[in-house]
Amino acid sequence: MKDITTLHKAQHILVSQLRRLRKLAAGYKQAYIIQGALLKLSELASGVKDMREFYPAIHRLLNQQLKADNFYVVLCGQDQQFSLEYFADEKDQHVLLDAPSDAFASGLTGYVARTKQGLLCDQEGYRRLVESGDITAQGTACQSWLGVPLCRGEKVIGVMAIQSYDPDCRYNQHDLALISNIAIHTVTAIDRVKSRELLEQTVRERTQQLRNTNQSLEKEIRERTNAEQLQSALYKISEMTARSTDMMNFYHEVHQILSELMKADNCYIALLNETGDRLHFPFYLDQYTPTPKERALQSGLTEYVIRSGEAKLISQHQLLELIKTGVVDRVQSSLGHSAMSTSWLGAPLLVGQQVLGVIALQCYDNTYSYSEQELNLLRFVSQHIAVAISRKLSTEQQKQQHEELEKRIFERTRELRQTNLFLRLQVEERKKAEEKLFHEANHDALTGLANRQMFLMQLRQRFSYRNREATPRFALLFIDLDRFKLINDTLGHHIGDLFLIEVSQRLQQTVREHDLVARLGGDEFVILLGQIQSDLDAEEVAERLIESLRQPMVLEGQQVCSGASLGIACYQPEYQNADELLRDADAAMYQAKSFGRNRFVIFNDSMRQQMLQELGQEQALQQAVDQQQFAPAFRPLLQGDSELLGYQVLLNWLQGDEAQKAELSRQATQAGLMPDIELELVRQICQKNASAELFSIRLSSGHLNNTLLFDKLCNVLRHSVLPLHQLCLGFNEADLLRLTTTQLANLHQLKRLGIRLVLDQFAAEVAALGLLVQYPFDFVVLDTAFSRSLQRSDQRRQLLQVLLSLAQTHKYRLIAAVAETEESRAYLAELGCCYFADRSPVSEAQSGFFQQLA
Repeated sequence: MKDITTLHKAQHILVSQLRRLRKLAAGYKQAYIIQGALLKLSELASGVKDMREFYPAIHRLLNQQLKADNFYVVLCGQDQQFSLEYFADEKDQHVLLDAPSDAFASGLTGYVARTKQGLLCDQEGYRRLVESGDITAQGTACQSWLGVPLCRGEKVIGVMAIQSYDPDCRYNQHDLALISNIAIHTVTAIDRVKSRELLEQTVRERTQQLRNTNQSLEKEIRERTNAEQLQSALYKISEMTARSTDMMNFYHEVHQILSELMKADNCYIALLNETGDRLHFPFYLDQYTPTPKERALQSGLTEYVIRSGEAKLISQHQLLELIKTGVVDRVQSSLGHSAMSTSWLGAPLLVGQQVLGVIALQCYDNTYSYSEQELNLLRFVSQHIAVAISRKLSTEQQKQQHEELEKRIFERTRELRQTNLFLRLQVEERKKAEEKLFHEANHDALTGLANRQMFLMQLRQRFSYRNREATPRFALLFIDLDRFKLINDTLGHHIGDLFLIEVSQRLQQTVREHDLVARLGGDEFVILLGQIQSDLDAEEVAERLIESLRQPMVLEGQQVCSGASLGIACYQPEYQNADELLRDADAAMYQAKSFGRNRFVIFNDSMRQQMLQELGQEQALQQAVDQQQFAPAFRPLLQGDSELLGYQVLLNWLQGDEAQKAELSRQATQAGLMPDIELELVRQICQKNASAELFSIRLSSGHLNNTLLFDKLCNVLRHSVLPLHQLCLGFNEADLLRLTTTQLANLHQLKRLGIRLVLDQFAAEVAALGLLVQYPFDFVVLDTAFSRSLQRSDQRRQLLQVLLSLAQTHKYRLIAAVAETEESRAYLAELGCCYFADRSPVSEAQSGFFQQLA
């Protein structure tokens, strides 16, 4: 009996352990599902550029984890108005499309938004919520409804929900946990995709602004050049009229000189015959019409100038008025073209009081109009032309007609020859066109290797054939050339091109004929190794490639040495598509590049974990920035005998130890978030209503070289509560030396707003005195190492005397680094320098904020 009791207890224990193990296994399975969903969501946020593609991708992701055919996302604005971003519903598709904003607010969606909690609701729960008045019945009743809030911090920005009309499909707490985890990361993903859309729009707008600025500068340069050429042209015209030459050369030389001074693409000279009733055109250039034949006088602009005997500048508007009043007629060209000039300039050819003809210029470009200055110039030119024509016309006319006839015969013959040659070549060119187009579309123009398009097509085709093989084995090698940028920048692009061609030849010589070598762009190459026996084959090929590429190359007498970093990704059944294999090979290449040159790395699971860890660190940093987990810290700025002049404002992370704070600052700088954090510090200080102390904030150079950041900074300053003369903005000397003159001009604009400027870390490397002279700095902060060595370096004391002398002339004050001892304080006070107190920065609460130091 005792044995039976013992047996029952043992069985009971085994059943309990089995139940616990099953529960743990279910938990691990649920965690694995959630982790996989979050990984795919992160990939979506990195790859999708348009919100119209993002929401359907989330829908597909949910459908892979649970039955979510009926799915919608609603966002909530600041005015508590709901907007439907995406929906898919088998019952209420059209109802959702036409639903007003308040319909979501009074339903289950609004209930989740108000409670800020996920909701798992069946028909019974739905009935109770309706009866209690928490919601209003809407739409087709579902069997099971699951919704979670989308929260940014404590604020609800929307709701994501799924529902089922199938009685056999009911959601549970595991589904609620899964979609809740996805919703948390969906908010971050939405922000990333929308930020990418905003960045692309900003880039397009700034590109257009730069294009407009460039056009304005080109116009100014063109005007100055024309003014300089004017005097020289007038002298050439006077000299040319006195020189003996034939009339045709004379006309062309006149046209050439006019072309240097103004727009003269369309120019002609019209002369009257002896009886004065017909016109002929010895010189005629026009982009729309050929040289007109001799004709009788008409009511055109040429005849208008002849009748008036004065030079005329006629715009398109004036021309329309002349046509309307009947002064001139709009005459269609002989080719049927009726284009009207936008600006017309004509002057009579006068000898005494007799009009010989007209010289005229016209323009069909709406962006260009002739000026009064050009009218005066043409009036002067016409006088010289008239004298020359009157002197030589009788002797040159016969010769000119003969030359014109020969010229026309020659031009017609040349046109016929060109037409015949074109017809013969056209047939051959068409035969080659298709082959050439196909080759150019699928091969790199420089190396002749397959390009990205061809490579991806072959790789995806290889993936599509993998199910036909029992054990598919192939590998992808991603190659990045070492020192290519240095070779290209120092030896020139021509040598760089020859280098890439030599590399492509060595790659093809190293691999087998059926292996695919391609150039993705720049110095990146890939090799698809097919039909390998094991992963060791890929390693052997990588070693041969590295050894081949490290051998010196002689290119046009220049010896070039390089190398390569290789990433290898071998095919595994876990890969779903070709893009994943290419992604892992690329990651392995960057890992090899970080280890040094001439090596290869094989992608493994640890590298994938490292990539996920780095992604997590970036998300943590973004969260710290979004939640503003930083505040200003203050270091006193003293002068003389500990007299308080103001404070230096420093960045203080509110969480983590010193090492973690330093890491956050480094990550923020690498991620490009530091300018936004600095702008937030400026905004916080500008909202203080402080006493008469100064507050100095060091900014990165991005606020000067990025127009968008500079505009944001100016906007914050214009809305400052703190008087701007109490605010000092500092910039590092080394950063300023890397900026252009246009970017440095922004310092003057900041000065005009009323703030004070600080030149920080001066004399750290070069001590650029030009910055002190050219730009209106109020304070100059010496480099820490420079300040510490003043008492023991005669050379640096001499430089300090120069700086003090310049300070009197250019009205700035010197600030030394932190004064560490009483002796250094006394020394700096004697020199007339300010200094920072030798103590750690404190927060506003710790210091009593803006109180006088003891």
